[in-house]
Amino acid sequence: MKQALRDKIRKERKAIPANSHAEKSAAIRQKLEQLPEFAAAQSILMYISKSDEVATHQLTKDCIAAGKKVYVPKVQDDTLVICPILGWEQLKPGSFGILEPCETLDPTHSEETAKIDLILVPGIAFDPRGHRIGYGRGFYDSLLKLTRGEKIGLAFSEQIIDEIPDEEHDVALDMIITDSDIIHP
Repeated sequence: MKQALRDKIRKERKAIPANSHAEKSAAIRQKLEQLPEFAAAQSILMYISKSDEVATHQLTKDCIAAGKKVYVPKVQDDTLVICPILGWEQLKPGSFGILEPCETLDPTHSEETAKIDLILVPGIAFDPRGHRIGYGRGFYDSLLKLTRGEKIGLAFSEQIIDEIPDEEHDVALDMIITDSDIIHP
């Protein structure tokens, strides 16, 4: 069931024209930046977007320039670990062709992970209850269990579906921001 939804929504997301993708990403970013949670966040876990995801490259650079402590994920030994970065130049293509940091934070350093104020979460599909379908490896669900910060999904409106079947290991998000709405489960 999840794989069928994953395939369907991925196809729809890839079909978004480039100019529409840029406009929708800008609208999502604007909504995010207007949130009090974003303004107050001193530390943010960012995902580094792939071409068809909600764009986060410039947002990441701007957060670094604004003096926020920025973390990004890195796949290491089939685990998602977080890494602080001080500049964009610290990122290189890594697992699955996604930009990752060259240096890693010790994955056992969970007390720092727990202190992150805001976590931006990627996904393929989301529902109004805060559930998501990721890429199928469970990386983010494992990581989100360690965090107390605000968990926010970024998605195009095409990625919102009525209901996602959730499983015991799934972690619901606190909010989902789309180009047309902010969803509070």
